Amino acid sequence: MSVHQLVEARNAARSVGLVYIAERAKLAPHLTVGSIVRKIRKWVEAADFPPPVTPRIYQGVEQTGAMAVHAHARWDRDHVDAWFDRRLPPKLRIVEDNALQRHAAATLDSRAAAMFGGAR
Repeated sequence: MSVHQLVEARNAARSVGLVYIAERAKLAPHLTVGSIVRKIRKWVEAADFPPPVTPRIYQGVEQTGAMAVHAHARWDRDHVDAWFDRRLPPKLRIVEDNALQRHAAATLDSRAAAMFGGAR
């Protein structure tokens, strides 16, 4: 197996497609691929659902955002799971994580000050 094949296999393990998203969303199994694509496009536009990580070229132009969603699009599994689990877009998760880090640092600083009498 070449290095390129190993990288591709690693990336494929972390990506998901329409079927995974439809299952996570508990969409009706009788929906067509087109219906699922339209629903996900609405989520990308209105609900900060993560856009696909795979590029889509349509009539020679790269499509972005909701228009990048198509039948063979792939998404980062972690972003999709986080959206379904916490309904937070990636930008807000970063802010939330930074706030958590600041809170933890402040807690450690206050405990260290209490242990050592505030001396540095």
